[in-house]
Amino acid sequence: MNELDQEAWDRWVAFRKAIRKPIKPASEVAMKLKLQRYGEDQAAVVDQSIANQWQGLFDLKVAKPMPGEKPKKTREQVAADDARFAADQSRNESGWDKALSDDRLAKLKIAEALLARYGFRASEHGHGERIEWLRGRVAELLREAKAGEVLGEPSLLSMVRSLFGERGVYRLQERAKNS
Repeated sequence: MNELDQEAWDRWVAFRKAIRKPIKPASEVAMKLKLQRYGEDQAAVVDQSIANQWQGLFDLKVAKPMPGEKPKKTREQVAADDARFAADQSRNESGWDKALSDDRLAKLKIAEALLARYGFRASEHGHGERIEWLRGRVAELLREAKAGEVLGEPSLLSMVRSLFGERGVYRLQERAKNS
């Protein structure tokens, strides 16, 4: 079990005395246990209760985002996202070379769909790493693909611009000229 944050507990006891609702001896142990369950967030739970003038200790409330702003993820949500990404990436890497092994253009189109998905959520935790991973995979595919075919697909050309800038498009055009 987590240890009690004594400083947070002392602030809580002082607050309860200040609002003339002292903690009764019969409930003191139960309240300490409840506070301990919040682990690293004990101080934040106490601060939240004091700021809202609550008489009890409650789970942290996630602040509502401003209009147009994305909600902040909790540590647990970020950890779950990271675990899901790691599992997805492992599964993708094992299946990446098996599926469509000869069709580089099809793989590039799959990469384009992934880029759209990752780019849409670029501000979220971990998506920068995902885009970097994808950039490496696309670079491999572009080296193996026929440059003329890639240049003939506007959506793939857009993906090349997104990942490598105009220089990437220029390099493809040079390869197409030389082949």
